[in-house]
Amino acid sequence: MNEPNVKATPVNGLVSFVRGELSAQQFEAVLATLAPDQRKLFHGDLIASAMVPLGAVNAFTRAAAAQKGEPVTDFAVRAGRHGAALGLKTVYKFILALMSPQSVLNASPMMWKKVYDAGEVVVEAGDGGARIRVRNFVPDPAGCGRITGWFTVIAERSTKDARVDHATCGARGDAECTWEFRWSG
Repeated sequence: MNEPNVKATPVNGLVSFVRGELSAQQFEAVLATLAPDQRKLFHGDLIASAMVPLGAVNAFTRAAAAQKGEPVTDFAVRAGRHGAALGLKTVYKFILALMSPQSVLNASPMMWKKVYDAGEVVVEAGDGGARIRVRNFVPDPAGCGRITGWFTVIAERSTKDARVDHATCGARGDAECTWEFRWSG
């Protein structure tokens, strides 16, 4: 399997988050952990259509979490939440307000393909809950954490009492990554 890539917009959001969490010196220390050709990807100014190797994004996230002294998954969830909040400041905020949680989650496969060039998303949605499965994708605690943060913000914006659980994770040895969503109204 070729290394997956992610669009630049979430990468720029990740850089924004990391700059807000770390000192300038810590940020430079994070960049120093990356290969020279990867460093240029993390200045927050990539054009939206650029594709960034997911491995580099995960390495950047892991190094930033280490600089912060925080477990990578916790840091990555917060980074994903930040990125989603930035992304939802556009026209999408109105769509989330008008759509049911099931409709929002059923759009996940289409949105996934706009962000990643690999993997498959399968949604099983019903009244009060849903399950999203991500298949054929390289699991990593940093990536899974960022995705969990994104899913959490999307769920919270589509219904007030949403709960999201990254129930199974390929990075923890499970067969695939799944996220369970629950809500009451």
